[in-house]
Amino acid sequence: MGFLTELGKSKKLRIIEKLRECSMSLKELADWNGLSVPTVSRNIRWLCDQGIVCRHENKYQLTGFGVAIEKLLRALMDIKEFKEEIRELPGFIELLPPEILAGMHLLRKCKVMSVEDALNVGISHIINSKQYGLYVDKIIDYNIYKIMVLKNLEGVSEKIISTRDTIFSRTSTIRRVLMDMDLSEDELDIVAEKVQIRIYDTPIQLGVIDGKIGIIQLNDRIDRIYVSNDKDFIRWCEYLFWFLWQRSEPFDIKKMIKEIKVQKGFS
Repeated sequence: MGFLTELGKSKKLRIIEKLRECSMSLKELADWNGLSVPTVSRNIRWLCDQGIVCRHENKYQLTGFGVAIEKLLRALMDIKEFKEEIRELPGFIELLPPEILAGMHLLRKCKVMSVEDALNVGISHIINSKQYGLYVDKIIDYNIYKIMVLKNLEGVSEKIISTRDTIFSRTSTIRRVLMDMDLSEDELDIVAEKVQIRIYDTPIQLGVIDGKIGIIQLNDRIDRIYVSNDKDFIRWCEYLFWFLWQRSEPFDIKKMIKEIKVQKGFS
C-alpha cells in the first residue's frame, strides 16, 4: 500500500502525465510544474527506483512499466465518470476482475440512451440479426420473444442470462409464445437447439448482437443505457457476458420444449 500512497501524490502524478507527452530534463519539469529542481529531483528519484521512469540522454522518460501505470491511471479517471451508477453495487463490482473494471473506460465511446430508446435499437438489430445474440436482461415481452423465435428458425442462436426474479415470467412467456405459434415438431427442435438460458442475479442489463452492436445498463435502477458499435466496446461487453455466463446456473429449456411438444400432441 506504500507504493500506491506515494504514487498517488499529486507531484508524481503530474510528472507521469507530462512524461507521457515527451521526455524532459529536471529543469524543464521544474519550470513546467513551478517547483524547485530539488523537489522534482526527489520525486523523479522515487519514480526511477520504482521502474516507472528512466533517464536517457540527460532527459527522463516513462519506461514500459510507466506507460502501463499511466494508462491505468487514465482508465481510473475515466471510470470516475460512472461512479453514480456503481457506487451502490459493491458486491457486484467486487466480483469483477480488474481487466473488466479497467475496460469500463470504453463506455465513454458510447451514446447514452433511455431504456426505451435503447430497447428500440436492440429490437431493430434483433430483427436484422444473422448469427447470434448474447443477453443479460430482465425484459419480459411477448412480441420480442416471438421475433426471437422466428430468428431462431432462420439460424440465429441466443444465450440469455436471466435473474431468479424474472426466470419464471420469462420462461412462462416463452412457453406461451411457442404454444401460440403454429410450429412443427422440427421447428420446436430448432428452437430448443438455438436457445440457451442460464440464471444469475446481476444489476446490469447487456446485449450483444452479431458482434455489431453492444448495449449495457450498469445499474438497472438508473435509466441510462450505453450503446455503441465500437469494436473494443463490443469485445468488452462480450467478455463481461462470458464472465457472468460461466458463473450462472443452467435452465433446462429443452425439457420445457419437450413438455410443449407433448401439449401440442407431437409426442
